[in-house]
Amino acid sequence: MVRESKLIGSINHYRADYSGWIGSGVMFIFALIAGHRWYTSGLIFFALLVVRDLAASWFLISRKPSKGKTDSRPGELLAYVSSACPLIYLNSYHSLPQASLVSSLLAIIGFTISTLSLFDLGVAFGVSPANRGVVRTGLYHYIRHPMYSGYVISEFGFIFLNPNNVIIWIISVGLYIARAKIEDRVLRN
Repeated sequence: MVRESKLIGSINHYRADYSGWIGSGVMFIFALIAGHRWYTSGLIFFALLVVRDLAASWFLISRKPSKGKTDSRPGELLAYVSSACPLIYLNSYHSLPQASLVSSLLAIIGFTISTLSLFDLGVAFGVSPANRGVVRTGLYHYIRHPMYSGYVISEFGFIFLNPNNVIIWIISVGLYIARAKIEDRVLRN
């Protein structure tokens, strides 16, 4: 019997989890786009987004199977749209070094929270809502949705770079709130 760790699950169940492989491919494409945005803008946010998307890609192919079917097509679409939302933030409107510093600090703080949350979830991670078990350790012991909280903090930094990003940020926060509600409903059932 192969023992799975919290971070590295067996990928032998790939035949039963096509959505995990598809999601992994989507997140890998998001990582490539984020890498391009990092290359063209030099913003640390996009470098951290590359790490997030590559980690998500790995966890999607090594995750635990869902504990039951969910009618999650709208939830799945919402999940991938909100995951892609950070890729559309506008570049810096001005070149004030203070704005770049604040944006970078918020990105580092937010992505630290999100990354710790991702490792707390481990093989229970999924982009779209499904019941792979409730995690109540690590940051999940203190905050209900720490991953989304981290994203909200890191994306808030874009407002300092370009005031027009406030619209994207509000939409993104709304998507995270909707995702959290759907996930809570799935986990209750």
